Amino acid sequence: MSYLNEGNGIHYLCNYIPYRLQSGEVNPRFDRKSGLILDVKSDEIKGINYFLPLLDELIPDGVAIAVVPSHNPQKTDGGLYRLARNLASQNNRIDATSCLIRKYMIDKLANGGNRQIEVHMRSIGITNSQLVKNQKVIVLDDVTTTGNSLLACQKILLSAGASKVKLIALGQTEGY
Repeated sequence: MSYLNEGNGIHYLCNYIPYRLQSGEVNPRFDRKSGLILDVKSDEIKGINYFLPLLDELIPDGVAIAVVPSHNPQKTDGGLYRLARNLASQNNRIDATSCLIRKYMIDKLANGGNRQIEVHMRSIGITNSQLVKNQKVIVLDDVTTTGNSLLACQKILLSAGASKVKLIALGQTEGY
């Protein structure tokens, strides 16, 4: 049986240990689950297949499933989207992966981009809001560090009429 850890109202499945240290060297503590999260980020099926049953067991029937959009507005597909769509195709869930969009490019957070919530509030928009109006929504992210991108998505979805929004990340950056 899987379970979710929680921090700042954000649920996560496991700790994420970055592959590289700030010095650029490979992190000797990098582990299997962190590797599987990177597999999801790379749209590799083994990562998606690992997290799919864990999340399916935890996510209730009938909810809408959205994803935190990439820092790059041109990237509207990939492993996290595929994972979310697979979850939405089961148990009478709603595919809301098209609802949250990045309106313009921001610096990649993993490379030192600005993590302030205001950056996400300005750069993330909503489309197809009818999919989330009066719905319970789950927002998925691959890795959360400060939680600000997830929290911004939550605010945006609630403003668009979602009845409740829960936040889930595959991993929480260890030490944050």
